[in-house]
Amino acid sequence: MDAVTISLTLDLSKKNSTLNEITRLRQNESNSTILQAKVLDHNEEFDLSQCSAELHFKKPNGEICVQAAQIEDNNVLCTLNNEITAISGNAEAYFQICNKDKTVVNTTTTFYLQILPGLTPIKKKDPNEPQPIDLHTVSNNNERKVAEWI
Repeated sequence: MDAVTISLTLDLSKKNSTLNEITRLRQNESNSTILQAKVLDHNEEFDLSQCSAELHFKKPNGEICVQAAQIEDNNVLCTLNNEITAISGNAEAYFQICNKDKTVVNTTTTFYLQILPGLTPIKKKDPNEPQPIDLHTVSNNNERKVAEWI
């Protein structure tokens, strides 16, 4: 199975207003989503040939993750790992772009992701006992609601 590629256009000037869509992922997905970002500077394509990039990601619980990204064909590519999708809820991210010696650092427009809750079975001690599913739903005000199906 191939990973799903999500294309983004992000501006270093932070003026890009085309990011009204929220990218949706599922909790605990791993290496199944690639973010592919075309980077602009004031709506002009930015030359990334001498740059490096990192994804800076704020999880729904407020924890910050930094993940290395690659530069290919003047696009930033980042395959999202399970650390990024471990917690369901609303998240935000941006790419940090650096020149080779890291003397110039810039960041792209912020973009938003929604990590949908996954259905994770709870293991019972007795394997013959029915296995309930713990369904976690996080609302916008970070209240946690739990329903068990038996």
